[in-house]
Amino acid sequence: MWIFRHCKNKRETKSYVEISESVGVDRPSEILFVTDIYQEAVAAKAAGLEVIISIRPGNGPLPDNHGFKTIAYFSEI
Repeated sequence: MWIFRHCKNKRETKSYVEISESVGVDRPSEILFVTDIYQEAVAAKAAGLEVIISIRPGNGPLPDNHGFKTIAYFSEI
């Protein structure tokens, strides 16, 4: 969790590549990233992470057919 809160730009794929390398997983898909920001979800998915979008009050609208699993509660994971 700390790594994601302290990376420089979470809307760039490069950030998630660096995170997956620093964590030391064999494949980026071993990391589950939950976010409430669509642009972060796109960047993380492009880096190979598994991604879920958290629907929260005040979120911006998601594009139609965005392709991400969405949740309202962590218990849905």
